[in-house]
Amino acid sequence: MNPPDLPQPEPPRAAAFDAETLAELEDLFGRSRLMELLSVLDREIATRFDPPAVEPSRLAQDAHILVSSSGGLSFHDLSGACAALEQACLSGAEIAVPLGNAVHAARHARDAIALLRAA
Repeated sequence: MNPPDLPQPEPPRAAAFDAETLAELEDLFGRSRLMELLSVLDREIATRFDPPAVEPSRLAQDAHILVSSSGGLSFHDLSGACAALEQACLSGAEIAVPLGNAVHAARHARDAIALLRAA
């Protein structure tokens, strides 16, 4: 849930995931294993961002974990938003906008994962 004082996130640029890459992963791992991996990612997103940590060092760690796990499964918007959030936290920059973008991308990714798992 987005805290009410966060600025509105940037609009999404594309789909939550790269469908071509995800299809390649399905060919490589099989549907069952891919669905397991998506379930793990979904739980990680929920653990890290529902709700997000308040302390910047913890938020940076959570974002860092999601950079690779989401990127590896072709959720590039989430991976990029988490990378930007991690950098903002580590540099001491303002984190409200990167946090809002990461939370928005996380919600978008979880919605996409739910649709993929239901198909």
